[in-house]
Amino acid sequence: MAEAQTRLETEDLQKNLREVQDLLHRHALVEHLVHRQEMPKHDLVEQLVHKQHLAELRGKLDQLHPADIAYLLEALPLEERLAVWNLVKADRDGEILLEVSEAVRESLIASMDSAELVAAAETLEADQLADIAADLPAGVIEEVVQSLPAEERERLRAALSFPEGSVGALMDFDHVAVRDDVTLEAATRPYRPAVRRRPRPGTQGHAAARAPHRLGPRAPGDPCHGAR
Repeated sequence: MAEAQTRLETEDLQKNLREVQDLLHRHALVEHLVHRQEMPKHDLVEQLVHKQHLAELRGKLDQLHPADIAYLLEALPLEERLAVWNLVKADRDGEILLEVSEAVRESLIASMDSAELVAAAETLEADQLADIAADLPAGVIEEVVQSLPAEERERLRAALSFPEGSVGALMDFDHVAVRDDVTLEAATRPYRPAVRRRPRPGTQGHAAARAPHRLGPRAPGDPCHGAR
């Protein structure tokens, strides 16, 4: 199993962005020089240089968290963005599409064919797919819906039926299993906010809670007379 990527700090994100931009510019320069030179087996050399550069950049992308790749894609101009996007492993497309902004997502989706979009969408959970469904072609959504198990299909249809920004649209459809010997109250207690309990009748706290609040000086004989 591949080791899960961890999110980078802002300084590391900016450093990665500079490194990716440097790689792109250096690769473009070297390939331009190779293209202009006359040498035996010129086409073969040019292909080898190109593959070497792609492998170097792809290796760097493979180490990054999807959200950090999204940061790179959003920071790059369109031509470089698409060059980087084409190097991302196909099985990560879906989770990265979730992370990018709507405008960038539209540019990435426009560069993909239907088969690529279907493959990307099929890697997502129903509630995740609902988040980007509006940006996907209707034919892609329909194909993905038909490929889902009945339960997932209903979850997706339910998620798509909620207006954008509503509580339902933000809902997570995952469920929590509770053992038979655990009561519902016990299972939900860690997720409930702490509530200040009212004192029970007959206790000192209850009497204090029910004591009326008075303004102004207290009369002599009042137990609280002179209290500060």
